[in-house]
Amino acid sequence: MAEIELDRPHHVTAGYEGEPGERTFYVQAEDAHQRVTLLCEKQQVIGIAELLIDLLTRIGDAPAEDWDVQAMALREPLEPVWRVGDIQLGLDPELGRFMMELAELAPDDEEGDVVRFSFDQDQARRLAAHALESVGQGRPRCELCGRPMAPDGEHVCPATNGHGQLSR
Repeated sequence: MAEIELDRPHHVTAGYEGEPGERTFYVQAEDAHQRVTLLCEKQQVIGIAELLIDLLTRIGDAPAEDWDVQAMALREPLEPVWRVGDIQLGLDPELGRFMMELAELAPDDEEGDVVRFSFDQDQARRLAAHALESVGQGRPRCELCGRPMAPDGEHVCPATNGHGQLSR
């Protein structure tokens, strides 16, 4: 098992590449010495954002309302080290820093690699807001069933009980 520690990264973000319905999600952190890009699932990005919001709320703060979207963009080249399995995220109130540990998705009988880093409250505010913004840019949702619709607006909706397609 290899462990990668980033020392106070200046860039911490989550984002995607690709078109809605075909997107690939990433978590990325960069310090003065290295950049680490990890492949993850959309639900993991949502989980990171939601947990950050919960932690920020506990200390009387909230996600950023206005942030530099370009500064939060994923940096090229997007060469993921591996796919994320477990994620641990917490707050060290004594240091005033958020801590994230991302573990490699590995078979049950093996232990995967780990990436660890900490980031400040302002970075946490921007990451929470940017992560939610990124996942929200997907396909529109059906008003009846909540499932994603095709980019052209066509959708076979289970709420119509098999009696046709909805078109927006």
